[in-house]
Amino acid sequence: MTSKSEKHSFMKSLFNGHIPEIYLHNFPFFNSERENEYKLFSDSIQNWLKKNIDSLKFDKEKKLPDEIIKSMKEMGLFGLIIPEEFGGSAFNQTFYTRTLELLNTWDASVTLTAGAHSSIGLKGLYLYGNQKQKEKYMPKLATGEMIASFALTEPGAGSDAAAIKTRAVKQGDYYLLNGSKLWITNGGMADFFTVFAKEEVHGEDKITAFIVTRDLGGITHGAEEQKLGIKASSTVEVYFKDVKVPLENVLGEPGDGFKIAMGILNQGRMGLAGGAIGAIRGVYNETVAYTKARKAFGHSICEFEVIQNFLTQITMDIYACESMTYLATSFVDKGNMDYSIEAAICKIFVTEASWRCLNTSMQIHGGNGYMVEYGIERKLRDARIGLIFEGTNEILRLFVAATGIKDPANGYKRFNNEIHDILKVKLDHAIERFGFLSEFVFNEVKKNVFIEHLEGFDPELEDECECLSDATKILTTLASLSIRKYGKKLLDKQLKLINIADIAIDTFLISAVLSRVNTVIQQYGGTEKNSDEIEIGKRIIKTAFHRVLQNEILFKEKSDDYIAQLSHKITSLEKYPFPIDQTKKKDSV
Repeated sequence: MTSKSEKHSFMKSLFNGHIPEIYLHNFPFFNSERENEYKLFSDSIQNWLKKNIDSLKFDKEKKLPDEIIKSMKEMGLFGLIIPEEFGGSAFNQTFYTRTLELLNTWDASVTLTAGAHSSIGLKGLYLYGNQKQKEKYMPKLATGEMIASFALTEPGAGSDAAAIKTRAVKQGDYYLLNGSKLWITNGGMADFFTVFAKEEVHGEDKITAFIVTRDLGGITHGAEEQKLGIKASSTVEVYFKDVKVPLENVLGEPGDGFKIAMGILNQGRMGLAGGAIGAIRGVYNETVAYTKARKAFGHSICEFEVIQNFLTQITMDIYACESMTYLATSFVDKGNMDYSIEAAICKIFVTEASWRCLNTSMQIHGGNGYMVEYGIERKLRDARIGLIFEGTNEILRLFVAATGIKDPANGYKRFNNEIHDILKVKLDHAIERFGFLSEFVFNEVKKNVFIEHLEGFDPELEDECECLSDATKILTTLASLSIRKYGKKLLDKQLKLINIADIAIDTFLISAVLSRVNTVIQQYGGTEKNSDEIEIGKRIIKTAFHRVLQNEILFKEKSDDYIAQLSHKITSLEKYPFPIDQTKKKDSV
């Protein structure tokens, strides 16, 4: 049960074996009070993009022209989420995510420049800043007079955020900041940095978040990084040398930096999902047109079953990504929900779907897709970073599983104190490593999981409701089983946690698509009018449920030991262990 002080969480409820139907009725289609206003804004952005964006040129020159940055400022692309009182557009999460989707149908570097500014660069100020800080900086951030950057990663600290070495030492009325940050988006042109550094708080090293502006002095940066994709965006290493940061520039409280970083990244991941949808949309129409125009063996290639399957799969992926992402952004916009798991799920699923769809689009184009002039190879290069940005998808899968398992574990009333203490220490350590939640309680597990019957859904979707119920039961059962079976070793069983995470991802996918299709039936014309949409929804749900069943099987398999043994052999030899030349066989033994 959720206490009065806790925020509701759809996914945590699923991990607990409860499907909160209230969140699945009335799928959040784009029909809010501000829709007309947003339509005017998006139309103007679309027109600007058509007239001004030359992605091939930007990619070759590895830089966004100054006039593009200037136009972005004039179009309000740096003030999207900033409140109106400070000169911004005050977009909610849904409008903001839709804007990044629109931008990324055209150019990833433009999207990233705007997105890094709002999603993470100034998000700490937005979420945790006090009124005085907001009044001082937000007007300039809204106009783009100041461009923002997020500075957490270091040469020796990527996913392992607790390993950061940048240090802040309090001296009178200021901190002296020293260190460096790696791969900082917008770092070459930013004037405003959200910086995370260690300081001594009550005798312990803790991470604190700071507002650091270039006019404080002591801030320099290296050359622009040479990257696979997003080449026109700014990515540099930033150096801080004896920077005097005023005490009033602390975000939140000293020592709260890790919590602040996680809060920022949770919302930032929703924007990444929107951008990834845009990347797929950016090639979709042209790819469909190509299949009609391209002839082979006397026929348009769209007449071939293989190509038809490709097009159907891309369409299904877009539908799935939209459904998940905008159900999740509606959770953010409600304001009373914990969306941390959903944000991670959307980032994982949609960035991987984007990579998959762009790769399929290239395959449909054959040799033409590999050529620069078609633009698909560039979009593929640009999309690859999505699986790494703001928490690699592997780390986020561990986060999804561990965060979800924490709640049912806490629900058990009787537990072994020794095991509890061990797990608590390990998870307290993990919270610094991966952002896991602490206070993990181990206990004997409920053997039977009962999932209530779903109501309020159209009879046409009875089988799909059954899929959601069964997937939820599997998720809850395996989460509970993992606690009982592995106990203090659970955090070391990463492959099992990933199986659970993938089941959670597909269970959320089933929930979102079921919600959307059911709302279409009940509010937008019934079954006959929407037969194609109902069919695609059913296919997505069926496919996702099959993956759930497969991950259930993988969870129960005992292949982890073999994988570990083979990996140890490979790393000890530092070469392929099965030479086909039998005369060399003895060297691999």
